[in-house]
Amino acid sequence: MPIDPKLAGEGADWIAEMLSAELESFVPSELCDIVMDAEQKVRDETGDQRMSHDEMAKRLMATFEADPEIPTQEGAVSEYLVREILHWEDEFRVLAGAPRDVRR
Repeated sequence: MPIDPKLAGEGADWIAEMLSAELESFVPSELCDIVMDAEQKVRDETGDQRMSHDEMAKRLMATFEADPEIPTQEGAVSEYLVREILHWEDEFRVLAGAPRDVRR
């Protein structure tokens, strides 16, 4: 289920901060925005609101690799990073009172 755009923006900032600390490397909130937006589009297009993070990360990476604006070369955006953003998004949604249910 989509969340309010303003809340999603706050979420992207929070996710980027948490993930940057976890990975000890800078993760831009814009990347989190891109992942969250693309994720919702995939969920809407497929009708699968409960798609697992593993499947979602694979689908998003296929899309991102076709986009010259998204750096997917080694050491940049990866399937692992996308999955981590999705997991942190789960945490944010719980804190924001808008939890979601995905297959594990």
